[in-house]
Amino acid sequence: MNTIMSKLLVGVVALAAFPLAGCHRTKQYEATVEVTRFEVVRKDETGAPITTDVEVSYAECPGTQSELIRGGKEFSDCVKSMKVGDKAKVKLEHVWDPEGHYDYHVLQVNECKRPWDPNDEASTKVVRDCADWTVNGVRVGFQCNYTDKKELNKKCPWFKTR
Repeated sequence: MNTIMSKLLVGVVALAAFPLAGCHRTKQYEATVEVTRFEVVRKDETGAPITTDVEVSYAECPGTQSELIRGGKEFSDCVKSMKVGDKAKVKLEHVWDPEGHYDYHVLQVNECKRPWDPNDEASTKVVRDCADWTVNGVRVGFQCNYTDKKELNKKCPWFKTR
């Protein structure tokens, strides 16, 4: 009888956990970005790039979202023809992070694959809304505020964290 009860208990627990797994499904997105900076960070002894940064702006999203995407040798070989001002397609994966929030990872820029590295601390994401800062009619700099999350998440859902 204990064997039957333990199997039943395992089955009930598995069924109870199933809906929770559905709440945090991984989703794939595609977006158009503009290259705002391109830099080879490291080269090998022959001068071939082995680490490259591509900074992009999500121009189709409300506010000012920029992201620095760092990739290794294969990525560097593939993106070497990109220039500042180029438009590119990125493939994104929106995933549930074990720390209790959603996050997204850029997996591809145009045809250039970029495997996500959980230890990558060089790639960064900035989500904000920036505008000129004017004092007495004279532009003295710029000021950034956080973007309206509802508008941003509606247009660009990969930025959703909850």
